[in-house]
Amino acid sequence: MKPLISFAIILILWEILAAGFIPPASRVLLTFAELSYNSEFINNVLISLQRLGLGWLAGMITGTSLGIMLALNLKLRAYLMPVVSALFPIPKIALLPLFLVLFGLGESGKVTTIFVGGFFPSIIAAYGSVLRTPNQLMDAAASLGASYWQTIRLVVVPYNLPSIIQGFRTSLSLSMTLLVAAEMLGAKSGLGYWIFVTGSDMMFDHMFAGLIYLSLIGVSANYIINYLRKKLCYWSILEEGKREDIVIKS
Repeated sequence: MKPLISFAIILILWEILAAGFIPPASRVLLTFAELSYNSEFINNVLISLQRLGLGWLAGMITGTSLGIMLALNLKLRAYLMPVVSALFPIPKIALLPLFLVLFGLGESGKVTTIFVGGFFPSIIAAYGSVLRTPNQLMDAAASLGASYWQTIRLVVVPYNLPSIIQGFRTSLSLSMTLLVAAEMLGAKSGLGYWIFVTGSDMMFDHMFAGLIYLSLIGVSANYIINYLRKKLCYWSILEEGKREDIVIKS
């Protein structure tokens, strides 16, 4: 109920303060509803969803796997972690022209760009989390006769799963940013292309409708991440519940 009140206040203020080229909230919502039945617009939404799904999931899975390996393998860490540390701070959007040159303006260039957005944050999240795994757990697994891969599967991954899943949010945010950038610069379809073209043509109600759909995609993906965390990491949710009523006093 409280989120609905917050959105209602924002919409009311938007409606009152809208002026000039900024359309009122009522017009944007009407355009949003009309576009929901527009086959051309929905096709652009589906294309963006496909690109985001392929790039983000591939980057997230690959990055998480590599991050775990880097944390557990000293030799691999010595070779690769300096490279990751050097590339991670670079704004990935700055590499977009390079990807478009290397992979072209087709789907491979866009998916690769989105892949990078999910890849590096996932490495850092998994690497940092696994490094904090208590040695006692690893020793206990070894004393019970667990093999290297059994220790990873039964101890390392379950213990760090809540932090790793939380890292998916960061990778999602960056992947969506690169999705829009790639579609604005080198595409003739997708939500980024729609937002760029309608904004250039000063059709701001259509532009805002595209932004709303983009927001809904992000909210839906976050809901799925939360659902996975509740299902796969229920013990972590229970621990958080114990701390809900804690108040920090000054």
